[in-house]
Amino acid sequence: MKHHLLRAFILTAFALLIVYLSRSNQLSLYIAPRMELYVKLSALGLYAAAIHQLFLALKIRRQQHQHTAECGCVHAPSPSVFKNTVIYSLFIFPLALGFLSPAGALGSTAASKKGVSFAASTTVQPLGTEPSQLAVSLPEPPSSLAPKPLTLEERFPYDEYTKAHAEYGMKLYQKQKIAVPETTYIETLTTLDLYRDNFMDKTIDISGFIYKEDDMGEQRFAVSRFAMTCCSADAVPYGLMVQVSHADDYKDFAPDDWVSVSGKLMTSMYNGNEILTLKLNTIKRIEAPESPYVYANFDF
Repeated sequence: MKHHLLRAFILTAFALLIVYLSRSNQLSLYIAPRMELYVKLSALGLYAAAIHQLFLALKIRRQQHQHTAECGCVHAPSPSVFKNTVIYSLFIFPLALGFLSPAGALGSTAASKKGVSFAASTTVQPLGTEPSQLAVSLPEPPSSLAPKPLTLEERFPYDEYTKAHAEYGMKLYQKQKIAVPETTYIETLTTLDLYRDNFMDKTIDISGFIYKEDDMGEQRFAVSRFAMTCCSADAVPYGLMVQVSHADDYKDFAPDDWVSVSGKLMTSMYNGNEILTLKLNTIKRIEAPESPYVYANFDF
């Protein structure tokens, strides 16, 4: 009977942990918003399972009969104290961590292990056109004539996977200052990188936490945010490198500080790769957002 009571306690505790995280607005620190409904519904299942275990405990207490192989009732687990302690500890330990450990967003420590993503690593060609065909299909203009300016469609070629980014890029291209919004954070950075030549020298506004590595040098740091797909385990930091004229330009800021930066878009070399970089114009400290993570926009 005591095993059923202990199981009922553990199941109820897990359900209460979900309720606690939800009501304290901490659930979003662990899972993506689109998964929250399923996790909340699972709390109902845990409550139901706990009630079932409690019912079994009361049933065993009332029956108090001699168990046989043919009785068909639920038998007690192994009598080994050590074995039972190990098994139940596997459930009690994460419960204790959930209730006792302070919740916090992922930051520089996690970014140093996962590495910040600075590039889309994709080359875009016009739909249905190979690079060799594209070179042949474009005749050289007469030397006496100035080259014809490219149209928007020519500036933003696309394939079957990047059509949405091309259309979005055309809208961004017509702006002198481009803000990286929270709702399309990943998509905006990907578009800027896919069509980087079209956005050179444009002013970019972006916010995130400061991330710094020794090999970045004294005059560079990253501003990034963690992008979550399902839960915090699959979160990956995305961001932009920031170049300053002097290290003193950001001496009052430290890793994990949340900042808003503005600068001219350019490129620089980092770990053998050419990446997008902001030449810093302004930087200011901001409060960390209520939801520090960004998510893929499925309506993009």
